Amino acid sequence: MNLHLLGAGGIFSSADAMRHGIDRHALSRLCARGELIRLSRGWYSGVEGDMPAGEELHRLTASALGRQFRARAVISHHSVLVCRRLPTFRADLATVHLTSAVDDRVRRSDGSHRRRSVTVRRPGLVIHRSVDGIRVAAAPAYDVRPATIPLALAIVQTGLLAGPESALVPADAALRSGDVTAAALARAVGLFRNHTGIGPVRRALPHADARHESPGETRTAFVLRALGFEVEPQHEVVVDGRLYRADFRIVGTRVLVEFDGAVKYDDRRTLFEEKQREDALRRAGWTVVRLVWGDLDHPDRLRGRLLDALARAA
Repeated sequence: MNLHLLGAGGIFSSADAMRHGIDRHALSRLCARGELIRLSRGWYSGVEGDMPAGEELHRLTASALGRQFRARAVISHHSVLVCRRLPTFRADLATVHLTSAVDDRVRRSDGSHRRRSVTVRRPGLVIHRSVDGIRVAAAPAYDVRPATIPLALAIVQTGLLAGPESALVPADAALRSGDVTAAALARAVGLFRNHTGIGPVRRALPHADARHESPGETRTAFVLRALGFEVEPQHEVVVDGRLYRADFRIVGTRVLVEFDGAVKYDDRRTLFEEKQREDALRRAGWTVVRLVWGDLDHPDRLRGRLLDALARAA
C-alpha cells in the first residue's frame, strides 16, 4: 500500500493505519524491515532511501507531534526553524517544541481566574505555556497540516531557550531571504518583554543583519561586538583594478576579518586564488585576520590576535 495515502507527507498515526486495516503488528514488521520509522508514540513515517536522522528526523517528528496536538498547540521555537530549513545554532534536535494555543485561564464562580496546566514535558517533547494572541485557527477536517507559531516569535523563543546567538543565526538568514522583517522581530521581542531571560535577546536582535551570509559570519559579528570592536560587514576594497569583498572590516582601521568556517582547500586552484587575493590586499596596506569556528569559542585569545593586527596596521 502507498503509505502516503495514510497521511500527508507519509506521516500517519497508528489510528490512521488501523482505518486501513494495518494493525500494530504490521506496523512493527514494517519498522523492522526499514520501510517505516517510529517518530513518537503512535506516530510513523514511511522511509524512502536512507533512514532519516538529524534535522530531517526532527522535521518529521515535529510534523507528527504538531498534528497530534493540532487542536491545542502550534509548532514553535527551533522546531519551526528546522521545519523551514533555516540555520540553527545549539538546537537540541532530540526535542520538539510546541506552544500551547488555548486559553490557560479558567474562570471561577466568583468571577476571578486561575491558571490551568497547558504544558507538557516528556522525553522528546515540550509544550510551553501560551503566548498572547496565538490561538489555533479552525480548519476543515481534511486539513491535517500542523500549525506553526509566526517565524519572528519562534526566533525570539529560540534565543530564550539557547541564548542570543541562537536567535541571531536564524534571524540573519530570515532577513536575507525576506521571510521576516526587523519590525516583526522587534514586535516579537515586545511580546516576551516580561519573560525571564529576554534581556540578552532584546539587546542582540537589533544587530540582526541580512549582510551576514552564513552562521559563521553571524557568530563572528556577535563575538567581535561583545569584545568591543565595531565592524562593517561585506566591506569592498578595490586593489589593482579588481574588486574584493571581505567579510568584515574593523571600522576606522585597515584590518579585515575573514571567517573560513569549514572550507577545505582541496582544490589547488582555489587555494592559489585565495592566496593571490590575500597577497594583493596586503600589498595595498590591509591586514587580514582569518578565523575558524574554534576561534569564536576562545574570545580572549581572539582579542589578542585582533589587537596584534591593529598594532601592525597602525
